[in-house]
Amino acid sequence: MIHFIDSARDGELIAELKDESVLAPDVIARIDESMGRPESGTLNDFLLAGADFIPEKAWLSWLIRRHGCHRFGQVAWLDEAAAWAGGGVPPEGNLPVRRCADGGIILAVMRPDRLPATLRRLIPTGPGKNAPRWHLAATTLREMRKLRSDWETRPESDPVTPLSVLPDRICEMYQGPVGPPQRRG
Repeated sequence: MIHFIDSARDGELIAELKDESVLAPDVIARIDESMGRPESGTLNDFLLAGADFIPEKAWLSWLIRRHGCHRFGQVAWLDEAAAWAGGGVPPEGNLPVRRCADGGIILAVMRPDRLPATLRRLIPTGPGKNAPRWHLAATTLREMRKLRSDWETRPESDPVTPLSVLPDRICEMYQGPVGPPQRRG
C-alpha cells in the first residue's frame, strides 16, 4: 500500500475512514493498483484516484453524519469560484464553490480534518473584515475530482458553464435565500 507523505496528519483520517467502512481493504487495494502502486503520495491524490472505487453513498453519509456537512446537490465549477482560484488548488483539498445571497459561501468538502486550515486561508483578516458564514457541502469524490480539474484550468469565461447548479433558496435554512450568481463585468 502507498505510504502517505504526511502520515502523521493523514493517519487519523485514514483510520476513521476504515472504521466507518468507507475504505475497505479491497477498495484500498483497487485504488493502490489504479495508481500503479506508488511508494508514496498524498492522501488527497489517493482519495481522488479512488473516486471510482469508494462507494458514494458511504462517503456522503460519512461527511453528513460525522462532519456536519449537507448535500446541496451536485457541486460544479461556477465562474464566481475564479475569485478564489488565484493561487492554484489549495493543499487542504476543500474548495469554495459558490457565494449565497445571505453572504455565506458553500465549501466543497473532501478533507474535513483540514477544515481549520482551509478556513484560515479563506477568512479575510484585518479591521472591518467580517468572516463569512460557511456552508459545508458533502461532495462526492467524482465531483471533487472534476471540480479540482476545472479549478486548475480555471475556465473563467466558459459560456457553457451553468449560472446555477443549485436550486434557488437552497441556503434558506441557513438564514437567507440563495440568489443567482452575479455576473462580473
